[in-house]
Amino acid sequence: MGIEIQFENHIDEVVAKIQGNLKTKMEDATMTVRNKAVEVLSGTRSGRQYYVPYTKTLYTASAPGEAPAVATGRLRQSIATEVSQDGLQGGVGTDLDYGLFLEQGTSKMQPRPWLRPSFEQTQEEVKKIFTEGYNG
Repeated sequence: MGIEIQFENHIDEVVAKIQGNLKTKMEDATMTVRNKAVEVLSGTRSGRQYYVPYTKTLYTASAPGEAPAVATGRLRQSIATEVSQDGLQGGVGTDLDYGLFLEQGTSKMQPRPWLRPSFEQTQEEVKKIFTEGYNG
C-alpha cells in the first residue's frame, strides 16, 4: 500500500483574493476621506457677515485658513471618490474648478483648505483600514 501526496498551486486564486481585498480597502479608505471632507465643509464659520443680495438672509463667510463656508452646497455635493481597477490608487476630490481655488487660494484670496485637512484628520483611520487583516 503506497502513500501519495499531491500539491496544488493556488497562487492565482490567492493573488485574486488579495487584489479584491485591496480594492475594497481602497474604496473604504477613499470613502472615509470623502465623508470627512463633507463634514469639514459643514458647520459655522467666523468670517465676514453680510446679507445675501436681494434677500434678508445673513451669510457668514469663512475666514482665511478655515474651510469654505457653505453658500449653495454645490462643492460638498460634488465630492467624489475614484479607485483604480487594481485597487492600487484611489482619489478623492471634485471636478469643480473653484474647489482647487478654495483649497490653495488665489492672488486675491487666502486659502480655505478643506481637502488636505480631511485627509490629515483621517490618516490614522486610513492606516487602520490597510493594516487590518484580510478576510479569508
